[in-house]
Amino acid sequence: MAFTAVSLMMYGADGLVSYTLSLSGWGIASILFLAYVSSLVGYTAWGDLLSRHPAGKITPFALCVPVIALLVGYIFLGERLGAWHWAGIVVVMAGLLIHVFGGKWLGRLNK
Repeated sequence: MAFTAVSLMMYGADGLVSYTLSLSGWGIASILFLAYVSSLVGYTAWGDLLSRHPAGKITPFALCVPVIALLVGYIFLGERLGAWHWAGIVVVMAGLLIHVFGGKWLGRLNK
């Protein structure tokens, strides 16, 4: 609802109608994929992981969601990623690596 309100403020009702009517086949397919396929698969996989592992072990991997979204847009939809996007991807993945493997690395250094 908040996205709709902000879009209305920025583009007005005419802008939203114009944008909606000009959606391409790829745009419609992307919306359907996000609404149904990825949600169903994503939530099913997430629920399965939570049933088998402690939440603290798998929750950090939720940080991969925006990274994957950016990369899918870049690879399949031709989206342009700026330097800030790439920097964000590197920071998020580095943080995830440190969180997941940091204790193991420190253990090896202390030996």
